[in-house]
Amino acid sequence: MTHKWQRCFFSSSSKQWRIKQITKSNFSRILPQVKERIHGADFICVSSQKTGTFSAPWRRILPIDTPETAYCKSRDAAERFELLHFTVCPITFQGTKVIAYPYNFHLFPRDELNIGMPSYSFSCQTSYLTSMAQEGFDFNTCIYNGISYLSRVQESASKHQNGNCIPTTIPLTSSKPSFADAIFLEGTKSRVKHWRDACKDSSGSSDGALMKSLRKHILGSEVYGTRPCINIDVCTDNQVPLVAKMLNDVADDLVPLIIPHKNGTAKGIRVVLASSQEDRNLLMEEIQTLEEEQNKHFRGFREVIDAMSASCKPIVAYNCLTGSSLRLWKWKLPMKARYS
Repeated sequence: MTHKWQRCFFSSSSKQWRIKQITKSNFSRILPQVKERIHGADFICVSSQKTGTFSAPWRRILPIDTPETAYCKSRDAAERFELLHFTVCPITFQGTKVIAYPYNFHLFPRDELNIGMPSYSFSCQTSYLTSMAQEGFDFNTCIYNGISYLSRVQESASKHQNGNCIPTTIPLTSSKPSFADAIFLEGTKSRVKHWRDACKDSSGSSDGALMKSLRKHILGSEVYGTRPCINIDVCTDNQVPLVAKMLNDVADDLVPLIIPHKNGTAKGIRVVLASSQEDRNLLMEEIQTLEEEQNKHFRGFREVIDAMSASCKPIVAYNCLTGSSLRLWKWKLPMKARYS
């Protein structure tokens, strides 16, 4: 955090609340506290340190620029330079007191998930980095222990590219199946019923390990955690909600989960058999927990940006146009080529 921000925000209360330095090592532990402060704030101040501000003197944003020109200059700066440091300072009013809770986040794009994102080349301004060094910026902490992140577009692409995502629940549909889909559903329904009945019968059976293994192999049964499951291959994404509706009509203890393919489509459906309604609810909670943990790995620092967006609190920042362009590019989606 620069000296300007320190003079603006910290007076007598600075002795009671030290500036939190957030890196990759303590990000997960501090994140719930940051979200709580953000949602309880009256407004939020933000500041950032980048590897540069503009690629050429004529690309500096000027008061005489038209909206189209200012947009193009901001877009160029957002695409060329990288964000190394981001300060989030929730502000609250308590009577006549103004209380600030500053957090310094050290950032660096790093391919921690081995998916080719978000690591990419970026530009640096020597004069800008020299100024940061003179102010005491710790580049070693940023590079070696900085928090990584993915934009929403990168997160979606990385999940499809990874192809090993946590299965998600499937929404039901009221549309009628085609003739081909109806034949497919009837065959799948018969197979699932036979598999479910066999699993129910074998739970109290005294057959040996060999017989149980043969029965499991013939039925194509597998295990999801400790629960029996069976995989159903689908030809199109349209068959996914149709199969989910069919399974819902067969029994309440069947939980359908999507098996994603690397290209983003559904490769199949995994049907998990729950032992009871309580076990089904427990399974849904486990899936939700796994999804949340995976999302944290993908999003990284974007969790903070999403929390600020969800809070709908006023944001105070210096050079809002450039800062907003940078945040849009880094954490949402690529900016359009034209202002219109």
